[in-house]
Amino acid sequence: MKNKKVCIVTGASRGLGRGIALILAQEAGCTVYATARKEAALQALAEEAATGTQGGVVKACPLDQNDDAAVCDFVERVQSEANQVDLLVNSAFAGLIAMTPHFGKPFWERPLSVFDASINIGLRSAHVMSALVAPLMVKNQAGLMVQVSSFGGVQYLFDVGYGVGKAGLDRLTADMAAELKPHNVHSVTLYPGAGVTEVTAFPGGETPVFTGRAVVALLNQATNEDLARMSGKVIQTAELSVDYGFTDAGGEMPNSDFSGVEAAQRCREAMSQPVLQYNLNAVLPDPAETNNPGFTGVFPGAQNYKV
Repeated sequence: MKNKKVCIVTGASRGLGRGIALILAQEAGCTVYATARKEAALQALAEEAATGTQGGVVKACPLDQNDDAAVCDFVERVQSEANQVDLLVNSAFAGLIAMTPHFGKPFWERPLSVFDASINIGLRSAHVMSALVAPLMVKNQAGLMVQVSSFGGVQYLFDVGYGVGKAGLDRLTADMAAELKPHNVHSVTLYPGAGVTEVTAFPGGETPVFTGRAVVALLNQATNEDLARMSGKVIQTAELSVDYGFTDAGGEMPNSDFSGVEAAQRCREAMSQPVLQYNLNAVLPDPAETNNPGFTGVFPGAQNYKV
């Protein structure tokens, strides 16, 4: 396949990152540099991607994103081999695994490492990878950066560190977009709905296939004018499904209180209001709605992984 697009997807060993990398290769025919710490999981991903019919390939790239020097070496490798990056997806996130054993506890009773997990492999890692990839995109006057965030960036959800990290990702997107605008490089935040992955089990939630197809829509269907309008903004996977006409696995659509088109509409309505800290009339949320021991049940796979 000529003019194969080159993508980097972080956090690709499981969950949404894995789904994004797989769909980019299998359905969009991209060359995907997939990063994570677990080499065996990345190799399994590469083998599955090879069964696609579009000529795409996943290159397994074991990488610890706490190691800035290793990240720099990785980006230099991509530049040497491909001399382009059409898409960067910052999906790596350690906060979910770290916080799950502590549902029901306030922030002062949680280990400090729980906060660090959301910030270090989430917000900081997205900045580091973006800062290292940006020069190549700027040189080529083309490229798209996608930060995978969540509704936790807008209102309290699960944990203090979780919300701070997601809000930081949203602002990272906006500020990077402002500096990238003169170079025809775009940056967007993607909000998936509540998911069904190796770790999470939200009834009626979206699978990583749906998230992957949302990213493919941004890469291959959105026009430059579309991306210019979205750059710096929060875009939801369900909104993209309406605009670009894709579905989840099996032709289904996510449909729950936290996923799907109706949930996205409610989220957009909430995002249209001033966020809590800027609204003097806002009522403080009740943390117990999402920070309670019962929520451990929707993260059944968390115990199988370590931060």
